[in-house]
Amino acid sequence: MDVNVKKSGKDTLNVEIVGDTHTLSNLLRDELWNDSAVSFAAYEKKHPYLGNPMLVIKGKDPMKSLKGAIKRSQDNISVFEKQFVKACGGK
Repeated sequence: MDVNVKKSGKDTLNVEIVGDTHTLSNLLRDELWNDSAVSFAAYEKKHPYLGNPMLVIKGKDPMKSLKGAIKRSQDNISVFEKQFVKACGGK
């Protein structure tokens, strides 16, 4: 998976996520909406099977917001993993 920053400005960030379908883009978009500094977060994929999603973030500091969304997503996945292992009897 590659990441291409297509546009980076004071209040806008457009990031192409090469190799993603919808999974990571959807996760990050949802997590970005938990940041009060974000005024807009969405992703666009021109064709369901072709091309790459473009994550669009607008707000106070979109780069910082994306880094925060990535960190919170990692933390949430870690918590889920621990709960899943526990639910499976530690296996």
